[in-house]
Amino acid sequence: MKKSEFIRIYWKNYQKFEKFFIDTDKYVTIDKENNDAFSFEYLSLFVLICNEIDAVLSELCDCFEKERQRNIGLKMSVLRANIPNLRNAQVETLPEFGRSYVPYSGFSDEESGDWWKSYNNIKHSRSKIDKKTKKPYYQQANLKNVFESLSALYLALNLLFEMCEDDTDVKLESRVFGKINM
Repeated sequence: MKKSEFIRIYWKNYQKFEKFFIDTDKYVTIDKENNDAFSFEYLSLFVLICNEIDAVLSELCDCFEKERQRNIGLKMSVLRANIPNLRNAQVETLPEFGRSYVPYSGFSDEESGDWWKSYNNIKHSRSKIDKKTKKPYYQQANLKNVFESLSALYLALNLLFEMCEDDTDVKLESRVFGKINM
């Protein structure tokens, strides 16, 4: 894929998610104190972001192996084998957000990260009650999970962008995230 295609197919979509996320600040201030705040806006955004992550991770995997169907565990196995520091990669927000994430740290061959588990809980069992918290799974569509999944998407997109053929001088600029430490 060429970088210009990447921008058209993936990055413009990411920018829409980022704008949607920033716009939620009108209703719930993007602050650590509000990490557990949930809403149906967050639910919509969380599901969209995680669906996009799934697609981007598939595209990334295809850079290393021939195309085939993979669940998240298989995708992460391929990516960890080819991007050894993926589990430790840290995504820093811009200073005004004051956060950093290591979004793929909880992923192994047997486990997925907490935010991905929450996504699956929402996708498959939204109205059921979490035995641990005694709250419905849809409440996991919260600021914390949306923010962390957005950082995971940002990281995955930057990795995919690096794999693309150069045909443009465009740099990826985020209104939320800054430095990635691999």
